[in-house]
Amino acid sequence: MNILLISSGFQGVYSFFERRIAGALQKAGHHCAAFQAGSMLNVFKLKQQFRQPDLILLMAGLKVQEPVLECIRQSGIKSAVWMTEDPYYMDWTVPAAAYVDYIFTIDEAALEQYKALGHPRVYHLPLGTDPALFCPSPVSAEFESELCLVGVPYSNRIEMIDFLLAATDYRIQLVGRGWSRYVQQWNLSASGRVGLVNAWVKPETAAGYYNGAKIVLNIHRLADERYNRNRMGVAAKSINNRTFDAAACAAFQLTDDKPGLSGQFAAGQEIIPYLDKYDFLQKLHYYMAHDQERRHIADAARRRVLAAHTFEHRIQQLLGIIQV
Repeated sequence: MNILLISSGFQGVYSFFERRIAGALQKAGHHCAAFQAGSMLNVFKLKQQFRQPDLILLMAGLKVQEPVLECIRQSGIKSAVWMTEDPYYMDWTVPAAAYVDYIFTIDEAALEQYKALGHPRVYHLPLGTDPALFCPSPVSAEFESELCLVGVPYSNRIEMIDFLLAATDYRIQLVGRGWSRYVQQWNLSASGRVGLVNAWVKPETAAGYYNGAKIVLNIHRLADERYNRNRMGVAAKSINNRTFDAAACAAFQLTDDKPGLSGQFAAGQEIIPYLDKYDFLQKLHYYMAHDQERRHIADAARRRVLAAHTFEHRIQQLLGIIQV
């Protein structure tokens, strides 16, 4: 099968996802040509590269110019978009959805919105992970921590770290761009208990921090975060891709409870959800004191990932739905 993969045009984690998705397509025996369609100048090139593919797969659906979308629609080729940032940028993704035959979204609340808007073929498809990269591995001391959070400082994450520093004596490792302004103040009052890597890190580096943490803190983004483009205020129901990555490392996770968690993992047996910061604190103390139980749960999460949550699984699901 010939598949034209139109990349998001973004760097960082987006390009990582797209390389892994292209690799999964090729591993499944399909020919995959990647193309970046970020400007009107690329529309002619896009038309040239069609060469009658069986499927056009558009990644992310963010800020795609209308001429590119119209080119896809007029091609007569089956088309799909995989919305990998839902529901946080639905101001941008909803207009793009009208141009494609199939919508795949990582979030169940976003799925409900696309269906309500009348699109006939909308499916929930979380991102997967690469268990060859995200895997259990010994790490050096620089990656070790009691509690680790990988991600940017959204307001609910800042609030949780502030609470933990006041309520506990644990050392916390923060990894992500934008934390420095908060960490300087925290360390003045918390005896230097906060470690910081104030940058976006490569996936293989993030895997090191997952492997080095006793507990990974996974706090999901809020619907009304100021960075969002989500005027409809759609609140995410599904878990983020970090959940799969950390689980693939056999890292123990405490995550805010999401309705979609139980559809992907056995909540309480493979990943531990918490209801609020007080419930989190109780569970944090318990699992810090029970190493063997913590390891048993984390190992179960990795087994689940290997059985159901790799990029190869996702590509199989996507193509099975489209039935190209």
